[in-house]
Amino acid sequence: MATNTLISLPSFSLLRLLLLPMMVRFAKESQQRQFGISYRVAVPRFLKVAAAFLLLDYSNYLWHVLMHRVPLLWRFHLVHHSDLDMDLTTAFRFHFGEMITSVFSRGAAVYLIGPSPLLVLIYEAFFEGATQFHHSNWKLPFAVEKALNKIIVTPRMHGIHHSMVRQETDSNYSVIFSFWDRLHQTIRLNVPQDLVVIGVPSYSNAGELTASYLLKMPFGKIRPWQAPSGATDVRGLSPGKSEMAE
Repeated sequence: MATNTLISLPSFSLLRLLLLPMMVRFAKESQQRQFGISYRVAVPRFLKVAAAFLLLDYSNYLWHVLMHRVPLLWRFHLVHHSDLDMDLTTAFRFHFGEMITSVFSRGAAVYLIGPSPLLVLIYEAFFEGATQFHHSNWKLPFAVEKALNKIIVTPRMHGIHHSMVRQETDSNYSVIFSFWDRLHQTIRLNVPQDLVVIGVPSYSNAGELTASYLLKMPFGKIRPWQAPSGATDVRGLSPGKSEMAE
């Protein structure tokens, strides 16, 4: 917890002082120029607002996919995934470099989509709330979580995304709404929770994962992903990847 708090301090400062103000600025620029998609379609206002909210969330799904697939971006996102004990504090464990790169991607998304500055702030409130919720170790009743997960990302779903099994880590990229993973067939739910081991196998030594080490991690040599010893492919035990396992 102390390590995650120390890592989060520069990131939180950048979020408040750089990322959020820049996203609002991009929204104002798009509004003044009538540039974004929202200003180019003739539909009722409530549909524009709803569509913009959904598109903002979809853009974050795509950005999350890129952070896993582009080596340079993964260097920074790795700091988040290297946590060996996922809980609420993991939601704040982001390298400041990831915050800086997010300014460009998320700012561009805001400019192209064209939400109002107010909607940007409303979406960010939901974004942060969802991030904290699905990183928590809150154990919901299985039936309740399964029902919720039809629409939103839940702790079980996102816990699989933090698995040491690479095929599981490279799934479940959604932030608020889970249907983006269903749409792109990147969803993976059929992994029994007691078999999910959190972390990155090549960074499984808790003693070395200090705050100073994690802050320097993206600028050094990144270790290749190594499958954890004794890892078992359990993804075929359920009828399909989109069916949640207990």
